Amino acid sequence: MRGGDGREPVHRLFGPDTVILAEPGRSLLRRYTGPRMRMTAEDGTVLAHLREHGAFGYVLHDLDGRPVLGVDLVAGRRGFARPEFLVTGPGGDPVGEVRSPGRLHRTRRLDVTTAGHGALRFTRSAPLGRVWHVTDDGDGVVARVTVSTVRSLDGLQGYRVEFDRRARGERRRLVVGGTVCLQVVRRWLLAPGGDTA
Repeated sequence: MRGGDGREPVHRLFGPDTVILAEPGRSLLRRYTGPRMRMTAEDGTVLAHLREHGAFGYVLHDLDGRPVLGVDLVAGRRGFARPEFLVTGPGGDPVGEVRSPGRLHRTRRLDVTTAGHGALRFTRSAPLGRVWHVTDDGDGVVARVTVSTVRSLDGLQGYRVEFDRRARGERRRLVVGGTVCLQVVRRWLLAPGGDTA
């Protein structure tokens, strides 16, 4: 199934009903310096790469090197501040904002607000829960994000994103953007050397 109506320039990338965002392996001697991830299909086919640009800025590029999605931390870089992110489309146009309404060390929810596509909410039922449910304004489930450990020695993380079949391309893109925000909060803002969220 493809999420989208064929007119969205990124709908093929976000078409699979399941995608996986994961940190690739790296030398244990290299210090963690922020998200370096790739997005794959369920069968392991690489779809896109997440790259850093500037301080706390990340861009998802397709295999041709074209930007598909941007995520920038715009507030809450230090201490117990509440993080805020700006999510942008391929041309750098804002498509959503992501905020954590609670303190970082107890993050159990992220709110996504958009222009024209409604609000989304990432929630988990317990402070150390591995599953985040993504719901819309009417509490309908849009996606489920399951956090897993890719390599326990240094806490490399993976995120399995399972979309509801009714979720369209733009919402799928926002869910992936929100998942990148989760990674920034959990691995960078909270614990640069490991995952404690």
